[in-house]
Amino acid sequence: MGVEGGELDYYVIYGPTPERVSEGIGTLLGNMPLPPRWALGYHHSRWGHATESMMRELAGEFRTRNIPCDVIHLDIDHMDGYRVFTWDQQSFPNPQKLISDLHQESFHIVSIVDPGVKTDPAFQVYRTGLERDVFIHGANGEVFHGYVWPDESVYADYTRPEVREWWADMQKAHVDVGIDGTWNDMNEPVVFELPFSKGIGKVGTIALDAVQGPEGERTTHAEVHNLFGSGMARASYEGLRRDLGGERPFVLTRSGFAGIQRWSACWMGDNHSWWEHLEMAMPQLLNMGMSGVPFVGTDIGGFTGNASGELFVRWMQFGALSPFSRGHSEIRTERHEPWVFGPHVEAICREYLQLRYRLLPYLYSLFWEAAQRGIPVLRPLLYHFADDPATYPIHDQVLLGPHLMAAPVYHPGREHRYVYLPAGGWYDWWTDELLTGPAHLLAHAPLERLPLYVRAGAIIPSGPDLHYADEHPLDPLMLDLYPGNGTFTLYEDDGHTYAYEQGQFATTSYTLQRTADELVFEIGGREGAYIPPVRQLQIRVHAVHEYAAEGHTSANYDTTRRLLTLAVADDGQAQTLRFKLGS
Repeated sequence: MGVEGGELDYYVIYGPTPERVSEGIGTLLGNMPLPPRWALGYHHSRWGHATESMMRELAGEFRTRNIPCDVIHLDIDHMDGYRVFTWDQQSFPNPQKLISDLHQESFHIVSIVDPGVKTDPAFQVYRTGLERDVFIHGANGEVFHGYVWPDESVYADYTRPEVREWWADMQKAHVDVGIDGTWNDMNEPVVFELPFSKGIGKVGTIALDAVQGPEGERTTHAEVHNLFGSGMARASYEGLRRDLGGERPFVLTRSGFAGIQRWSACWMGDNHSWWEHLEMAMPQLLNMGMSGVPFVGTDIGGFTGNASGELFVRWMQFGALSPFSRGHSEIRTERHEPWVFGPHVEAICREYLQLRYRLLPYLYSLFWEAAQRGIPVLRPLLYHFADDPATYPIHDQVLLGPHLMAAPVYHPGREHRYVYLPAGGWYDWWTDELLTGPAHLLAHAPLERLPLYVRAGAIIPSGPDLHYADEHPLDPLMLDLYPGNGTFTLYEDDGHTYAYEQGQFATTSYTLQRTADELVFEIGGREGAYIPPVRQLQIRVHAVHEYAAEGHTSANYDTTRRLLTLAVADDGQAQTLRFKLGS
């Protein structure tokens, strides 16, 4: 390995298990902040949603079609001549009212921000930046200029604390009109060979001999190039956290360095509507998670090119289980909203996004664990089965937390795929059939079906169907139990403020133990100062031949599915339930 800057440092993190290594990375680099719960919902974006009316139409379609969605992203179309923190007054005459109206429909809005600041003396961001000398200088001492979307542009030097503070101040222009988060793009950073108005030419970056760094620590861009995206993300996060009135911000970045998780979620950049890129998305996200960056995703359906309905469905099935779930496409492509592919594709996409939203209690708890310990949300099989060498090369199966395993289909025309089951019991999500590993199997996977398995001993918390993450309180809270031995800790807080940092959160620990003929489920006493709203607790025990639950004679038993459902008090007190499993 080599570096342009001349010096390369290595850090070695040792651990007897992948989980311990993940915790070591978090100790060294820091962990992600807990995102707002809405950021775990579905995001939708398109370069080409260029007017207020298009934004309103898009929001209306999601709601009238009952397709869950929490976030709409604004791409570069909304700006005045691609000047950052501005609005095209013809296409968006009243952005504050637009965003207020979309908030009323329970959408959150995230706006793109590029690092290139247009060279325009009448442009306030450029003018104030010159006055405060925040821009990167070339080796000749003059401010470095390059071409990007607004044509001739300059770039802030985020390695300097006072420049990050200046850029943080810039976020207030968005906060004042109601924007909830920032999407940092082009922040490798990109420099075009030609002005965008005349083409693009080759794509490069800032001159490697450009001068950067605080006073007394001057260096070249070659040395700090990889830090550029991280510095921009840090400044964005710090400004939003300060100005959003106690609300948690959402920051998304295309580029960053080790430790980027402290400031931002990441997506993997401009992919294509290719089956090969759907396959590639899986190891990309797994490797990011193992590198300490848990909040990650890819553009569902592909950014460039035209996805077929089949490709879009298969990508949505994986994307609905990805930590960051966003559909995004380019202006020159066909549109990629779920409904443009016809009713069948729309119905399948709706089903998998509804599944994601039902799983939000499980997913939010995984994010809390990632924020506390630095461990990934989406994990390769080797993460939990490091003693099984057969799991090491598997790049196309994923674990969402410790309990759910998905095997996405990533070839056209396929209705079956091979799946590896590590040692232990695995329940088919769709049929509750118990399978035993280690084993290879050929899974039936018609277009409507994502091969999905639940580990024996799993405790899966879930909630009702939602159109958006905070549509109503978690009622009922459902706990799906799959016979075996396992544990899970449910995490809860208000979902949007920093009150959890002052102890306003609650955890509930669950333990499942199986003997030859009995299943014992222990609900621990709720811990923490946060008190969830009053709700019903429903417990569903899968693959049960017989049951005997004292005090619950009204429990419902589905003989066809062998599914036992019963309601118990959810008063925060410890309790134990016992179920006879039968033969």
